Amino acid sequence: MKIRGLALDWDGVWTNGRKRQDGQSDFSEHDTMGLNLLRFAHFDQTGEVLRIALITGERNPTAEYVAQREHFDHFLFYARDKTKAIPILEQAWGIKAADWGFVFDDVLDLALAAKVGRRAMVQWPATQAIQDIAAREGLVDDWIPTDSPIRQFCEAYLKEQGWLEGAVADRRSWSANYQAYWAMRNAISPKIIDLSPL
Repeated sequence: MKIRGLALDWDGVWTNGRKRQDGQSDFSEHDTMGLNLLRFAHFDQTGEVLRIALITGERNPTAEYVAQREHFDHFLFYARDKTKAIPILEQAWGIKAADWGFVFDDVLDLALAAKVGRRAMVQWPATQAIQDIAAREGLVDDWIPTDSPIRQFCEAYLKEQGWLEGAVADRRSWSANYQAYWAMRNAISPKIIDLSPL
């Protein structure tokens, strides 16, 4: 299915799940480039930048930095129940959850995975039992390796849609079309929302 919005977990999706005492963790530019290619290709097809929300159980400073630097639409934190993000994003985006993709990795994500249209689960060895449950319950459409999972999801989706080569060509040449996407993307300021009261 074609997605009209994309929700992303942080720990175990952008990272290997490890973090420091101050809550910081790393991220990969492979993943940010993959997202830019995906968002550009969506823009090329629709004239709109693909909506992105980062939904995480903690308030990770690195995650918030990435959401701001990459001009995501939303950064939602302290999400003990990630389905609480659904009405917020549906209202803001005008897009039903059934039209979203979701890249995730663990038990905290399963309730949201049950509500969205396309689910991609990262295959960490440590979460094999949760993967088995998710598979039995029909909560996974795509299995993603642990090496730069977002990049792998984006490239697989772009290939499936037949958009990858065109997106690469426009980015490589810094085309007028890519520059139009870039300007529209950079005009987005993420809404930062604490979900703990919900």
